[in-house]
Amino acid sequence: MTLPYLTDDCIYSILQYLQNDHSTLFKCLLVNRFWCRSTIPLLYANPFAAITKKNYSITLTLIFCFDKAEILQLKKQLGLRKINGINFYKKHNPLFEYPKYLENYNSNIINSVIYGWFAKYCSKDLLNNQKIYNDIIPIFHQSILRQSRNIKQLDIWLNLFYGESFKNFNVQNFTSNLTKLNSLSLNCYLRDSVYKEIEQEFLKNIANNCTNFRKLIIKFPRTKNSPFQNRYIYCDYLTTITFTLKICTIIQVQNNLKMFKLDGNCSLLVDNILLSLEFQKHSLVHVEFIDTDFSNVNLKRLNNLYNLEYLKFMTCEGILLNQCEGLNFSSFKLKELSFIHNYWDVNVMPLMIKYLGASLQRLFVENPTISLIENISMYCPNLIFLKISIHSHIDLSVIQLFKNLRTRILSIIISKNIDKFFINLANSIPINIREISICSHHTDKFKEFLENCHNSFEMINLNQIIKLKLLKNVLNYIEKSNNSLKVLGMKLDKELNDEELKLLNRIKAKGVEIVEFIKVFHCKSSTDDK
Repeated sequence: MTLPYLTDDCIYSILQYLQNDHSTLFKCLLVNRFWCRSTIPLLYANPFAAITKKNYSITLTLIFCFDKAEILQLKKQLGLRKINGINFYKKHNPLFEYPKYLENYNSNIINSVIYGWFAKYCSKDLLNNQKIYNDIIPIFHQSILRQSRNIKQLDIWLNLFYGESFKNFNVQNFTSNLTKLNSLSLNCYLRDSVYKEIEQEFLKNIANNCTNFRKLIIKFPRTKNSPFQNRYIYCDYLTTITFTLKICTIIQVQNNLKMFKLDGNCSLLVDNILLSLEFQKHSLVHVEFIDTDFSNVNLKRLNNLYNLEYLKFMTCEGILLNQCEGLNFSSFKLKELSFIHNYWDVNVMPLMIKYLGASLQRLFVENPTISLIENISMYCPNLIFLKISIHSHIDLSVIQLFKNLRTRILSIIISKNIDKFFINLANSIPINIREISICSHHTDKFKEFLENCHNSFEMINLNQIIKLKLLKNVLNYIEKSNNSLKVLGMKLDKELNDEELKLLNRIKAKGVEIVEFIKVFHCKSSTDDK
């Protein structure tokens, strides 16, 4: 009987299915030449993702792909640093041009991998300074970027171009090879430098050659005038404006930008960024602002982003109540809104929810006030998931207003020990809330909650290690009449004794699935990738 034969297309489909399983892919390399040729592009699309602390051998593979000039540069730097014991002097021709298959380029991860490999050969004194990062690692970046042809995701620090090894780097050739790029994260240093010309050339060429980004992340350095920021802009105003105009051009020329994130304080420039985002008003779905100063910024510009569904403000400042008024005329139907550790008037959050809440399905807020809970109850009729983080003292009268919430899923994160919080929470949870997650270090209070809450929950998720006392409380809750609990989330990282195991089995016999707390919590509280 003839053995079954797999076609080349079938083999390739199998390998693609295994593309995130690097250990299995390494085994596939040894089957035959066809399997080897087909596996290498998948294995080296994101080779740094599978690196562990014990395995940095890819660094030597990258050295074997250096050209003569890069080898000479590396030898020179190693000699100056008196790094010995690295055997790459023998002529070695790699079977493939491995860097050309790279699809995911993250400069921070690459730095970590290469640094980890060189740490084996360096003295403690060398490891404690920036010599490896400043003089050796940039040679690797220059070599990888020179050879890359298939990069789809690029996460890069622009000060990378300030290194000596990039003096003669051909930026035009590199950016012309980025035709497949769909995600760009720029960490902008903005420091006055003799190398800023190559930085400007890079940004100009990105705007000319890369117009199909689906995701764009811009990270600015921080300024001195913010209470929560600790990095500073070192360049003059003209340099900053010139840089921002190039960033704005990159935003404007994109054909179908879906996600934009601005991380960093640039209060004089945010308005220009928002103005540029209007060029993407038909495609932009997801916008995030991190550490951003909105002083004197016109928020009305957001109104023209017709398809905006996700909006996040994290550690931002400068928004005044009169600025929020412009959002009353927004054209988009927001599905998710997040507020995290912002520094502005306490009434800004309720006012934004008033204007943007009608279409909201998911909402994340902090330290609830009476006006905030009232506005959520009044202006968010379509809410499915509500996440509330409490990290300062709140009045219990706020908790009592929870009975008016119109949502199905509630997630509570509480870091403060507030007297009678859990019993008030239990008595204030409306029956329409069928799934609840509670993340708190004060686990001794869960008994109060379980004894007083309604019995219509389908999921209860508690960050509590399984213990006999908790299992008894849960079983008592389940045995309430007409109980509908289907899923119970707890921490499962301990061995159970016989009595605990017996109680756990009794709970399962009631039709309740026991799941790991962390997995359920993240599943219910994190936004899907847009």
